[in-house]
Parts: sequence; structure tokens; C-alpha cells
Amino acid sequence: MNVLRLAWLELRRFRGPLMVVPVAISLVPLLYGSLYLWSNWDPYGHFHEVPVAIVNQDQPVAASGQTLAAGAQLTQTVVEQNNFEWHQVDAAKASDGLRDGDYYFTVTIPPDFSAKLASGPTAQPQQARLTMTLNDANGFIIGTAAESAKAALQSAITQAVQQTYAQQAFTQLGDLRQQLGQAASAARQLQAGIGTAPAPQLQQGAGDLAAGLDQTAAAVPVPAGPQQAQGSAGVLTAPVVIDVDNLHPAKLYGRGMAPFFFSIALWVFGLTAYLVLKPFNARALAGRSGALTVTLAGWLPAAFLGVVGAYVLYAVVDLGLGLDPRQVGQTLGLLALAAAAFVAIDHLLNVAFGAVGDALSLVLLMLQLTSCGGLYPIETTPAPFQWLHQVLPMTYLVEGLRVTISGGEGWILTRAVLVLGAYLLVALAVSALVLSRRRLWTMARMKPAIQL
Repeated sequence: MNVLRLAWLELRRFRGPLMVVPVAISLVPLLYGSLYLWSNWDPYGHFHEVPVAIVNQDQPVAASGQTLAAGAQLTQTVVEQNNFEWHQVDAAKASDGLRDGDYYFTVTIPPDFSAKLASGPTAQPQQARLTMTLNDANGFIIGTAAESAKAALQSAITQAVQQTYAQQAFTQLGDLRQQLGQAASAARQLQAGIGTAPAPQLQQGAGDLAAGLDQTAAAVPVPAGPQQAQGSAGVLTAPVVIDVDNLHPAKLYGRGMAPFFFSIALWVFGLTAYLVLKPFNARALAGRSGALTVTLAGWLPAAFLGVVGAYVLYAVVDLGLGLDPRQVGQTLGLLALAAAAFVAIDHLLNVAFGAVGDALSLVLLMLQLTSCGGLYPIETTPAPFQWLHQVLPMTYLVEGLRVTISGGEGWILTRAVLVLGAYLLVALAVSALVLSRRRLWTMARMKPAIQL
């Protein structure tokens, strides 16, 4: 036979229902490329759907005869910009929401914000401060987005400060003009009275002139010394400082991305394990061994190797790169549980669907890469991925490892353990059920179709 005929005979094996196998294989590039691009097509364009909080504690002050409420003005400006989904909340709700993952970062305007901005045109200007608080336990790349928010805040602040300073300057100029006018009027009265008016009137006119000149002098700012002038110029150049804090900093890009890549590595192991290992022993199943025994015997070798592989990966990353998790024991325990759960899922797919199970596992990998929130906030993805985010297991491994590596709320880790444990038990139980049904021999299994 020539090459083409042999190749055609190989494809002819997939007839009838098996035609789905080559079709599915040919669609793998489409599934992987299109799903990944769909979920990450324009994440920055969807940041307006990312929830963040702003806390306005500012107390308005009187400045140049008017009320200055810079905090309220800044809040209104950033909310109208719509670069994020801003929530105006109090300090307690903002703090709880940041810890629980309801908000990706918070911005706090302190009580003295307006007071310090109002001091800008005075002889002793002070810098106002804002506080932006992040939490890498909710995702690392959001810090990049926070930088854009910081720039937007700085722009809004500059606009507000320029308006405030201009308003104060025009008010002071108006006062100065009025006082100069009063002084000039008094001088004209004094000039007109010289030589004709009695001494008491001249004395009163001189007093009015002196009072007007004193008021004018008071309206003129006192010249600052070299050091004070330098400080005042610095405040006027940067009237507001934005302090950035992080509840649980990942510090390095690698530490921030480790939960995502650890999760991928463990799932890929489960995907490849049953390319080498058998999911169950057919002779044991045909004998007296129970379905649960056969299930556990088929799952346990791959699970053991998966845990070993997870620990080797952890050791290399920790010792070689400096992972340095905050909770070593919890990290190792969560990796072991996830390896066992992922292997159990792949074991079920192989038991139930045979070779097609590997293709299904690959599809699940693609779906989880795009829906686990390992890179961008899940709110930036289309709605189907946000739904998958809640039900697929990789989500919970990523969230749990963020807590054990960078820190975070204990209930998030507890939830991850419960969900992964449930996946493990359910997958093993369904595998045992499938194998128990295989004990029933059908005509198709007793007389399989002849394959060329």
C-alpha cells in the first residue's frame, strides 16, 4: 500500500459516531485560540465594569469667603469619568469589601483634604494626601489598572486645585482692588482739604488713608524666605500626594502569577497522566474486585505522582526563584488536594469516554484558562466566562493559592478546600458508578465491531 492509502485507512477507522474524534481534534486550535482571544479581547476596555470604592471623609472649609468642598468635587469628577465602577461607600464597607474581593482597590479622601488644599495660596501651604489601597489576594495585574486610576485621580485633582487656586487668587485680587480704591479715595479727600479744611478734618483724612494702606498691605502676601519659597513652590507644583498601600502585596510579578501557573501545571499533569497510565484494570473489574476498589486503584497511582510533581514544582519555584509563601503548610496541602482532585476529574473522563476523555479534558483546560480570573479581573470577561468562573475547579485553586502565598481572608481558603474536596469525592463516586455499569456485558461489548 502507498502512503495515501494507509493514511486514508487510518481515518476510516473513525466511522459512525466515532467521526466526532477527528472533527474534535481539528477544532482544537479554533477552540483554544478563539476562546482565549474572546475572553481577553479588550480587558482594559471593560475596566468600567471592575468594582472599586471611594471613601469621602473630607470636611468642607471656608476659603476666601466661600465654601471649599474639594472631596465632594473630586468624588463627583472620578465617578463621572466612568473609568471604573466606582462605589461611594463609608470606610468600614470599603475595608470589608476590599478584603472579601467585592472591590479591587479603594481610594480614601481624608477629613483635612479641603483644608490643606485651601492653604495653597497662603504663606504656609500644605500638601493634601489621598490613600489608594490594593489587595493582591484579589489579583496581581489589577495593580497595573490601579496605576491608570492613579493617573486619572491626579488629573482630576489638578483640575480641582487649579480651579480652587484661581478662585482664591481672583477673590484676593478683588479685595486688594477694593482696598486700594478706598485708600485712593481717602488720599483725594486729604489732598482736597489741605489749605482749606480745619486741622481735625485733616487729621481724620490722614487716619483714613493710613487705615486703607494698612488693609492693602495686609492683603499682599508676605515675601517668603528662600527655603520657605522652595517648599511653597513644591506644594503648588504637586498639591496632592497619593499614597499607595497594599493589604497583601505579592511584591513580584512571579509571586502574583504563581497561583495561575501552578493551576495550569496541575491540570496538564492530570491530562497527560492517563496517556501513560490505565484508568482501570479490566481483569480486576471482571473479577471479584468491587467497582470502588477498581476506581481507587486506577486513580491512586496518578494522584500520587501528581502530588509528587506538585511538590517538585513547589520546591524548584521556592528554592530557585524565591516564592516564599506566607503559609507554607497550607500551600503544600492545597497543592496536594488540587492534584488529587484534578487527577480524579481526568480519571472520570477517561473511564466514561475513553480516548475522547483526553479531548474533553483539553477543552476544560481551555475554558478554565479563560474563566478562572488568573490574569485580569473576571468582570472584564464576557458573561459566559463569568458564569464558568463560579463552577469550574481551577478558580478555587487560584483563589486559595493567592491566600496561602500572598495572604488574604481565611474563608476564601476554606471555600477553596471545600470545593476542591467536593470535586474529588464526586469524581471518584461517579467513576465507581460508571465502572459498576461496565460489569453488565452487552452484545456490543461481547461482539465488538471489526476494525480495519
